[in-house]
Amino acid sequence: MCSAARSGAILAEIIMVLFIVAMFTMMTMMNLSDVLSRNSFKGKAYDLVKLCQMAATSAAETGRRYEIIIDFAQNSYTLREIMTGLVAVEDIEEQEIIETGQFSDRFQLSYVMFDDGEWTNEAPALFRVGKTGWQYGGKIVITDENGKVYSIVINRLSRMINILDGDAVILVPRSEDEMGF
Repeated sequence: MCSAARSGAILAEIIMVLFIVAMFTMMTMMNLSDVLSRNSFKGKAYDLVKLCQMAATSAAETGRRYEIIIDFAQNSYTLREIMTGLVAVEDIEEQEIIETGQFSDRFQLSYVMFDDGEWTNEAPALFRVGKTGWQYGGKIVITDENGKVYSIVINRLSRMINILDGDAVILVPRSEDEMGF
């Protein structure tokens, strides 16, 4: 009988070891899935939306001013606190930078159009936000690895930031000729 009790104890130990190994495997798979989703197109797009929302919320609460720089040449973004005024992108001081990120090959910037009608697909695009909201709204047009187009729309009037399918239409002011002046 002593042998049967010993066998039962060994079986229980084996089951516990298998349970612990299964738990570690599950945790590793969850972390790997999280890493892969962050590198996916939608993960990068939502990260950019969250960054814009964080800047707007922080500016409203603290009264500080922030700037999100979309850099086409580097396929990247930078969030900085505006402490030294308007400076060239390459002259930004290290203490002003809050976060930087690199887009992947799955996330391609097409162009940025502001709600004043200006647009760029080469020069860095600057979205500034302060206590009263966004200086300019606009859209960041991006494509995924399959060539599908999406727009990240920053609405300065409602302060909403959304991801929309396709190249979204945004309101831009009319020229004086179109208004009949």
